[in-house]
Amino acid sequence: MRYEIQLPDNKSIKIRRMVIAYVRGVEIPPVMDADGSDVRIVWRALHTMADAKRVGADAVTTIDVVDCGAAYRFLMPLLAATSGTWLLTGTTRLLHRPILPLVEVLRGIGAEIEREGDGWLIKGKTFRSVETLHAASLQRGKTDTDTASDTGLSLTLDASQSSQLASALVLAAPLLGLKTLHLTTTDIPSLSYLRMTLALTRDWPVEIPGVDVPDNPVGAPGDWSAALFWFAHARLHPENEYVLSPLTLESIQGDSVICQWFKKLNLSISIKGSNVFLKTLPLEKMSQLVLDVCDNLDTVPVMAALAALLPADITFQNVRNLKYKESDRLHALVTQLQPYAQITHSENELRMVGNGRSLVAGAGLDTCHDHRLAMAFLLFGPNAELNDVECLRKSYPGLLEQM
Repeated sequence: MRYEIQLPDNKSIKIRRMVIAYVRGVEIPPVMDADGSDVRIVWRALHTMADAKRVGADAVTTIDVVDCGAAYRFLMPLLAATSGTWLLTGTTRLLHRPILPLVEVLRGIGAEIEREGDGWLIKGKTFRSVETLHAASLQRGKTDTDTASDTGLSLTLDASQSSQLASALVLAAPLLGLKTLHLTTTDIPSLSYLRMTLALTRDWPVEIPGVDVPDNPVGAPGDWSAALFWFAHARLHPENEYVLSPLTLESIQGDSVICQWFKKLNLSISIKGSNVFLKTLPLEKMSQLVLDVCDNLDTVPVMAALAALLPADITFQNVRNLKYKESDRLHALVTQLQPYAQITHSENELRMVGNGRSLVAGAGLDTCHDHRLAMAFLLFGPNAELNDVECLRKSYPGLLEQM
């Protein structure tokens, strides 16, 4: 059977473009029917901010970003630099995800941000011009490299828990007067997403020493993270052929690396224009892979489930930051997949040796209300009973219908 799959747009690119439009003061790109809830949350929040700023609202304006980590981090500096009083809030899980290093840096340049109840109370203002920034009192978040001069503001950030903390400052750079951002470590999780931010803001004079701006074009809008599900599905169903679109290999999306991984799993991959063709070849022996996923953490759930089902022997390195996602994904994968694979793990490594055994009818899997876990567990087929698939709306609302 031949299947033609239309993928959703990459939500990371779309969200960044919306934020960039807000900073530029131009029309925010519209939401499309296939967009997930994260894109809709950012679109709604930016419009609420623009409306409140336009009318000069006196009361506190609540910006509820629900469970969207990108909105939580990206909007923090925008709210600090937008006149008004704001309450940035979301789910309990979201409010426990890493953001303090970003808050401290913003406080250090004079932002008024305080933790209050179920969110952050932010008193937005216009930051001082680059010429007068040197007179600002840098109290918290200051390091030896923090300076302000005629060439712009220089800040130092600990982004070891999330690259989104750095992306947030880059996206807000014109509103902050930011010229140079120093990172305290080169071990940045999901660094490709920060490089994506730099590529999309290429004409903004922001420099991050040690992080290059990719030359890759933006590429076709299709989401490589969503494509991963169908790559795994193709590997599990050799009787089928798949055509995925719109995708291009020359893309700023870091998850396009899955093409290299799946060629080692004997998946035939050909690309014509914006179409990717998949056909499974026989596996002569158990596949063994060692994958450094520091830059591709979102791929781990699907790849781990695939390892259990093939069977395959896959070792994932640099997984420690999985605990900061929509759920503690490392813990969830270890506990949920234990019956179907031999699992060894440490704080920063996970090894899955699958036994190739399918679920028995009626067996349950807990998605922890996490869209990536739901996507992974759907690979187990119709026998699996998932407690929540509504969470797929976060990034891939059309997946169930396509299946």
